[in-house]
Amino acid sequence: MRRTHTRHSDGEVGFQIAPMIDVVFVIMLFFMVQAGDRQVETELKMTLPSSEPNLNVDEETPMEENVSVSMDGTIAHNEEPVSIPELRQNFQRLSLQAKAEGGAKPTPIVVTITAEPDTPWENVVTVMNAMNFAGIANVTFSVPEE
Repeated sequence: MRRTHTRHSDGEVGFQIAPMIDVVFVIMLFFMVQAGDRQVETELKMTLPSSEPNLNVDEETPMEENVSVSMDGTIAHNEEPVSIPELRQNFQRLSLQAKAEGGAKPTPIVVTITAEPDTPWENVVTVMNAMNFAGIANVTFSVPEE
């Protein structure tokens, strides 16, 4: 008896469409979920700058204060040297004055902190802590002009 060995060829493996359909559905699901989280840009409330004059007279001009911080830690409020406790008292007084002048809507206070580029960050944070103590939130930063 002779044994014959027959070769079984696996046949040609073709393109499998079922896994591709699964991948397409997973990608489509991902994009559908992400689309629901997007905020429509027309809902954002912002005022863009324009060259036309502002006709809104209800807005009061903010109280502007300047604080300069030097590299050695010296702090000057409106060009007068002050210590940290004095700065806290000045900001507290300004906050109370803004509430008294504005009534129900306090007059906004904007503090501009001017610091040299090599000033330690801790000195600037000390000024910001004094602002936070008085409840002042509007701050801008600048560097001294040469």
